[in-house]
Amino acid sequence: MPVGHVGDVSFNKLISGDLRQTITAVPQSLDNQWFDNELLDRVRRDGGVGAAVLREQEQRSRREYLRALLNAEKVLINRAFLYNNPQVYRDFAKKGRDRDAFARMLEAGVIIPMLLWEDGPLPQTDPQFEVTDGLGAWRAMAESTMMSCLRLSWDDAENAALADAMNRAFGEFLTSFLHFKESALQRDFGLDDELARGVLLRLKEVSRWAFDELDAGRPVVRQRLYERFVVGEGTDVAQRRYDAGRPHMAIVKQLVDLKYATNLADAVDVFALTPSNSPRRTALQEGLAQIRRRRGGAATESTDADELIRLLRNLAFEDVQGLLEAVPTLDRLSLADIWQVRAEPEWLAYKTALARVVNTPSLEALSDPETGVVEITRQYLAMLGKAERIRNDRSGGRFGALTEIAIDIGALTVNVLYMPGDEIAYEVVGEVAALAGVRLARVTIRLGLGRFLANRSRHRIETTAQLLDMRMEDPYREAKKLIAFLSARNPGHGTGGNGADLSNEGE
Repeated sequence: MPVGHVGDVSFNKLISGDLRQTITAVPQSLDNQWFDNELLDRVRRDGGVGAAVLREQEQRSRREYLRALLNAEKVLINRAFLYNNPQVYRDFAKKGRDRDAFARMLEAGVIIPMLLWEDGPLPQTDPQFEVTDGLGAWRAMAESTMMSCLRLSWDDAENAALADAMNRAFGEFLTSFLHFKESALQRDFGLDDELARGVLLRLKEVSRWAFDELDAGRPVVRQRLYERFVVGEGTDVAQRRYDAGRPHMAIVKQLVDLKYATNLADAVDVFALTPSNSPRRTALQEGLAQIRRRRGGAATESTDADELIRLLRNLAFEDVQGLLEAVPTLDRLSLADIWQVRAEPEWLAYKTALARVVNTPSLEALSDPETGVVEITRQYLAMLGKAERIRNDRSGGRFGALTEIAIDIGALTVNVLYMPGDEIAYEVVGEVAALAGVRLARVTIRLGLGRFLANRSRHRIETTAQLLDMRMEDPYREAKKLIAFLSARNPGHGTGGNGADLSNEGE
């Protein structure tokens, strides 16, 4: 592997091919513009981002970052975040167990700095913003620790071409707002008919603006879009002074931020990790043509209701009932705790089970009791139990756990919930009628793991992973057949919101 040397820093030079067959994730939560649905709604109601919201955003960003390090094999971090995001540099700003753990993760290639134009992990000149402890701490870490850094290409000309293609993909996505469907907006953002129509009109304005920018030969960058549609002209985007008076500001912002995060993951062919209680990747309304183009023209496998029903029938979680009954909360884990968990057999077993399905996906693999969804659930819960013992902290709440199989069929989502006591429930998000007249639809299957809240009256899905990407002919007929099967056997259930979603659209 090539080694780079810049000043007093040495590092392995990685490209995307070096991460093939690994579960490598880009966590959206480290983007300082990220706010989950609840916090963004508070910002909209309050007319701005107050101190209390900022504190809560920092806590949630930190939790999602640590969850990424627990759930993924490797985590890509934008180089700038390593010294300007306190949720990252707090671990190595002072001596202690967390600093040692961060150094070991960096050394082992668990944490990988992502470079775009840069030649190495340190800026050549101080950034044009107020730097606190972050830059000095990162400089000391980088100069004392051998690490691996990822770039699109280490040939400058090729890297520039690939970066241009990545930026162009962002702009082209914005022009696709012209083709967005109201029914999908209703599903992904919980809108009624009137609101969905209003949002679609606003998205078409964004689309026309993006087209004009591209037509004029200007790159479409998030800052300019924010100034026009989110914060207002002349406003410092970094201050996060969102203008709630701008039409449908929150949804425009969420879609732009989601594409901004997934665009980088797609460029290097790794997983995008969208945080809990935030729009899933389905909100981007990527159709079969877009997926096929990213796969170099390769077609996706076909499925139908009968195959999906067979999958749901074959899943049996009897062997993990004991684990499902009591799952700890992990909000108290430190970085050092996570590094210790990753060294345990339980973490390796979970990673192996998930990788086996992700790297060789099929409906048969998902339903296999020894290697599929049931085994992933078993190993995940065993890993959480080990983490609790390592932390030696049983003061947090304990909850009944559940497993969710989410089936996205075009603009419709069917969530099937497997709960303690062999109980199965389901929920339908979106309208089946939206599929009428559609000849061919994209189908994705996601595994979700979560827990019950408030005496099982509510539930929350905390992490999901997209495991299969397929296509379906006559989705209206097949979706009706699937829902009829579920409604004849199982009760409906209220929605549990979105969990942190691990998706790879570039394979």
